[in-house]
Amino acid sequence: MPMTYQSVAATGAACYVGPGLNTYSHVHIDDVTRLFTLALEAGRAGGLNHAVAGEVPNRWIAESVANDLGCDTRSATPQEAVLVWGELGALVMAASSRLRAVRAQRELGWRPEHTDMLSTIGEARLRKLADHST
Repeated sequence: MPMTYQSVAATGAACYVGPGLNTYSHVHIDDVTRLFTLALEAGRAGGLNHAVAGEVPNRWIAESVANDLGCDTRSATPQEAVLVWGELGALVMAASSRLRAVRAQRELGWRPEHTDMLSTIGEARLRKLADHST
């Protein structure tokens, strides 16, 4: 989400790459700390637990950011994405990385409490990223 706010500073619009269907799994830091605590208290040695609360396509994020800031959304080509976010950022924004937290839920009883990533839209820390002067 921060990268979408940064795209507004760079282009004047909330950007996504291609059709914007690429999706990353997300989790709130409070849910991560609860999972770490459960893993330390009851997890098995060497266990691998993913912390995942949900996923949202990048286009939905861009539309929510645009609504928050009163700007347009637009698709960026892969070449434009490099200009907006750099090579690594463009790769991240154009790819999908989807995980599930099956083991954490089954073995540790972990359940995320913060599942709506879009509820953080409009936070001051994010809006500052869209400021052209920073």
